Amino acid sequence: MPLPGTKSRDAALIAEFRMISGASEKIASSFIKKYKSTEAALDAWYNDPASANGGTSTPNKGQEKKLGEIWEKYKDSSDPKLVKIDGTLAICEELGVDPGSDSVLFCLAADLDSKVTGEWEKEPFVKGLASYPGNIDSLTSLKNYLPALRKKLNTDPTYFKKVYMHTFTLAKGQDFGARTLQLDTALDLWTLFIPPALTSSPSALQRTSDQTPPQFAEEEFDLWIEFMRKKGKAVSKDTWSLLIDFIRSIDKDFKEYDDEGSWPSTIDDFVDFVRTRRSSK
Repeated sequence: MPLPGTKSRDAALIAEFRMISGASEKIASSFIKKYKSTEAALDAWYNDPASANGGTSTPNKGQEKKLGEIWEKYKDSSDPKLVKIDGTLAICEELGVDPGSDSVLFCLAADLDSKVTGEWEKEPFVKGLASYPGNIDSLTSLKNYLPALRKKLNTDPTYFKKVYMHTFTLAKGQDFGARTLQLDTALDLWTLFIPPALTSSPSALQRTSDQTPPQFAEEEFDLWIEFMRKKGKAVSKDTWSLLIDFIRSIDKDFKEYDDEGSWPSTIDDFVDFVRTRRSSK
């Protein structure tokens, strides 16, 4: 016999799970029953698409056909091997996504293997969307899933790093040999990615040592942006990547920073900048 209040608690958890994931009540109920908490259930939902789709590891042919038809509708007339910028903007309008300010597009780019901003090849487009939980087979069902994808970006450390690193490659544009990212582009992307993750609970930028919330907060982020503007140089891939590791490891007062560690010189200089700024107050 269930304990008093158990049913109402489970109903609340199921409702919360459905609101975040966009899953059906049946799937939400099965995940909450198995994992007992919304957080654990969402972790499983995000990390095991096969179980989220009811245990099938491959999409059905009908789903692939419908997704293929979406791609065909928006493909470029002058380059029929790709959906390009015009098609992407049309898709964004259908999804209610602002392409200039919504990080979820970078999630799609990483998951659908977009190699150039706003361009999508058919096979990875279809396979990528089919791999998402919830049997997505239309732009409407994809739109319903986007809130869960945004939450995953801000709360899942592994997924955040995957999307963040793919974005560096994407943001370099078609200069595939470039080793750096233009500073203004990097500043815009850091502002897009990092503050929402810092304030999410759990945070994709949680401390690696003990999985507690990051001690690097809005104040430190603002100092980083100020420092990089003053530095005025393009951003290397090492600096781009290791900034995330730095955020996940540093304490509020920067006392735990290893000055002899193998950090990029830009991060060494940033630590000196912050320590000097704070000691002068």
